[in-house]
Amino acid sequence: RRIGVGANLDYLYSKGSYESQAAKDFNFGFTTYYNGDRYQVQAFYNHYNMLNKENGGITNDLYILDPAELQGGVSKIDPKNIPTRLSAAHTKVWGQELYINQAFNLGFWKEEAVNDTLTREVYVPVTKFLWTFDYQNARHKFSNTNATQAQDFWQNFYLNAQETNDKTSYWKMQNTLGVQLIEGFQKWAKFGLSAYASYEIRKYTQMTDSVTMLSPLPDGLTPLPQGVTVDPNGTQNLLWVGGRITKQQGSILTYNADAKFGLIGDVIGDIDISGDIATRFKLFGDTVSIKANGHFRNTAQPYLIQHYISNNFAWDNDFGKTRSFKVGGELTIPWTRTIISAGFENIQNHVYFDKNGLPAQEKDNIQVFSATLLQRIKFGIWNWDNSITYQTSSKSEVIPIPTLAIYSNMYLFFKAFKDLYVQFGVDCNYYTRYYAPVYQPATMTFHIQDEMKIGNYPFMNVYLTCKLKKTRFFVMFSHVNQGWFSKEYFSMPHYPLNPRRLQFGISVDFA
Repeated sequence: RRIGVGANLDYLYSKGSYESQAAKDFNFGFTTYYNGDRYQVQAFYNHYNMLNKENGGITNDLYILDPAELQGGVSKIDPKNIPTRLSAAHTKVWGQELYINQAFNLGFWKEEAVNDTLTREVYVPVTKFLWTFDYQNARHKFSNTNATQAQDFWQNFYLNAQETNDKTSYWKMQNTLGVQLIEGFQKWAKFGLSAYASYEIRKYTQMTDSVTMLSPLPDGLTPLPQGVTVDPNGTQNLLWVGGRITKQQGSILTYNADAKFGLIGDVIGDIDISGDIATRFKLFGDTVSIKANGHFRNTAQPYLIQHYISNNFAWDNDFGKTRSFKVGGELTIPWTRTIISAGFENIQNHVYFDKNGLPAQEKDNIQVFSATLLQRIKFGIWNWDNSITYQTSSKSEVIPIPTLAIYSNMYLFFKAFKDLYVQFGVDCNYYTRYYAPVYQPATMTFHIQDEMKIGNYPFMNVYLTCKLKKTRFFVMFSHVNQGWFSKEYFSMPHYPLNPRRLQFGISVDFA
């Protein structure tokens, strides 16, 4: 109850279903806590290291849509034999975080009844003083050694026409001091109240652009865009103040409200106000809950959206703050197993990546609306879970989203052989056609396009999952419907979904 320590390790590796699609991710970390009456601390350290091969998509979509046309009548092709636009490109992202949160409580001791004859003294905190320390660093590296493929894939080469070796690094250190009046220490203390100040320093290091200062430029290099003079070293000193009012005790009404204001640096004038409120009540013998939430934000753009330089992309922007106002709500009806949610957001000065993969700002207002119905149907061992989302954007050329997105899962769930829980079923993901954003591997961003619509394709899995005491295992035939209804199974332009394959796994819990 008082003290704990822990560690975690996670290693992911896959060769991928298509050529040059291998990926691996290695993470580890440590956690600790101490919860005393007066002093409390929680801390963790996490380290991550991800390496991706980047293939840029397949060279011709006909390898999926009509392979016979490309292969002289042969209609089948091994996914690993489909040529890709890149074969010598890699992305690496690695970094770490150290987070420490400490608190000191001021309060009083009071007697509490254990039973009819025994009492014990418990410490009741009234005011909490907090200090939070957060240190992070992260590095991004993108490399490509095939100059011929690069000439076909990118338009600009600012630093090196023969190969790419981009490096960008970042670190931040944040200290936050706060004081909190704790909810419920007396009957009249119906809510908690807190205030804080947070100071943060951020440091960025990018590629140098000294090569582009030569005159004349070496063969194959592109001059920097007009007006772009990016300092490879950038520093930000930022200060915020904020507060929160919260009520989490009680059965009728709970709420949170947060406000944060920027005072120094690029965030001066920033405003971030958010809140949520919830209530519940009895109806037809069960509890119905209603929640509402919303926010108003006026926030500065991230540093690397404003200033960035690499071999293939460079920009030096002066974007204004993005303003957004959002309201939403959720209704839960337990006896019908129904959850209905909806939200509306108005965004001004939205920043996105344009067709050339460069940041752009839309100064006009954009409205986005979404509504979701979650419905579960159950008769005995037969179950059918559904999620249906309708959404619309007033400027789909800036914020493209599918109009309708559906997830459906139909299965049998039952207990067999005394201790074996079995779930056997089929699930399906589907969304309507839209101009899905396309991936740019050099910057790890997604940018808009208007050449190819994606969607109107059901992706189905047949699965069996079982639990026997502390052991869980599953078998799944993924993308079982490949080619049944359509061959347009792409996640975005030139990136096909994984082909049909058999997957299985096992998990054992040691108590």
